Amino acid sequence: MNPEFLRNLWLELSPRRVLLMTVLLGLAIFAAAISGGRDYLPAAVAESLYYFIVVIWGARNAALSVVGEIRDRTWDLQRLSALGAGEMTWGKLAGSTIYNWYGGALCLAVVLVYGFAKRGPAATFIDLIYYLTIGVIAQAGAMLASLIAVRRRQRHTRFEIFLYQLAGFVAALVAFWVWEMADPAGSIITHRPPTDFIVWWGQSFDARPFLLVSLALFGAWILVGCYREMRRELKMRNGPLVWLGFLVFMGLYVAGFDAWLSRDAQMAQWSVGTLRLLLAASMYATLTYIMVLLEPKDRVLYRWLGSQLGHGRIVAFFANFQAWMMSYLAAAAVTLGLILWVGRHESSPAEAQAVIAAGLGFLTRDVGIFVLYHAFASRRRGDFGVLAILFALYVLLPEIAKGLGLSSDLTIFFPQPTTPIWLGPAVAWGEALVIFALAFTRVALVSVPQRTRALPA
Repeated sequence: MNPEFLRNLWLELSPRRVLLMTVLLGLAIFAAAISGGRDYLPAAVAESLYYFIVVIWGARNAALSVVGEIRDRTWDLQRLSALGAGEMTWGKLAGSTIYNWYGGALCLAVVLVYGFAKRGPAATFIDLIYYLTIGVIAQAGAMLASLIAVRRRQRHTRFEIFLYQLAGFVAALVAFWVWEMADPAGSIITHRPPTDFIVWWGQSFDARPFLLVSLALFGAWILVGCYREMRRELKMRNGPLVWLGFLVFMGLYVAGFDAWLSRDAQMAQWSVGTLRLLLAASMYATLTYIMVLLEPKDRVLYRWLGSQLGHGRIVAFFANFQAWMMSYLAAAAVTLGLILWVGRHESSPAEAQAVIAAGLGFLTRDVGIFVLYHAFASRRRGDFGVLAILFALYVLLPEIAKGLGLSSDLTIFFPQPTTPIWLGPAVAWGEALVIFALAFTRVALVSVPQRTRALPA
């Protein structure tokens, strides 16, 4: 058995803790059963307790699985052990939350017995997979957030640990909302008209199996993210193929929901191909923002990439791209494809092409702001300053311009139709080129201590 999992098993499942969990949950369910309420009340209480124990409490324990070791100064010794990244990830994630899963299993027994009696075995089995999946998503999401923070060398205060827990909770909340939107019968708490079918890539699928498979796939990707971050923490190098595979998956998955986008009156005028490319480009742009925010902006890595490109080592140059760089290239490639598609398949395409080109320019500018901000940083700092700058560019300054009667000048802040048509892209790309010129100059000229430094994984 995995030594790390076995160690956590002995620590978490002590006889006293197991007895306490069993007695408290038994009393809660019994109290609900004899309260004189409706017949589903015990199952509703059990479901609520499951969400609290597995999703909320379990996410916190998962967030503490590594950063708790760092705070106790035992993590360095564990990293020197013979355990691989897979064993360490599994041992930490499953072991630190095993007590939560024990309590969750007791709650699930009540929920599933009620579901079996009311809806039959097939619906009960789907419910079981859903509850297990949302628990894994919450806990793995919290652990992934904590591992990313470890890579950024944050201090891991109580507030930061709460943020890691919150990341897992938000991931589970999104999964819960998606599941409830398609099938409120999957929960005893909420009651809304269900969505019976989902149209994806022009095909109609039953909502429950489709969303269940979707949640399982996203849960699997989060687990893969935990494994890759653990590899980095154990000083192993990750190649680009897994992230490229994730980009392909996300692009194909999101692009298939063009039928949902076409419900909007303004979007309905565009062709199916335009909507699908627009969805894929938007997803890649979103991933670019997320990853450039999360990943460390390492000036040493950027200088090393520049040297590899200067020496013509193209394979090494692309193989060491960060995730945000690959996401940006994917966004740029799909956006260019979208511009060409609009030009050939839409009527009066020039204005749309200009807005799309300007959008890519502003994405380039924003990424450059992240790089430039950290290139000027004289010490390690977070990204709050960049977020404040972007908030000012997209919200505060446009509102001030509107108040001053300068609504026609908003093209310098975000993409919008302009006269002449080429003005919007010219302004956006002009800003992007200026920002990146400053960033490249700063990264190239900044002094780096003369010592050997390993390339970040």
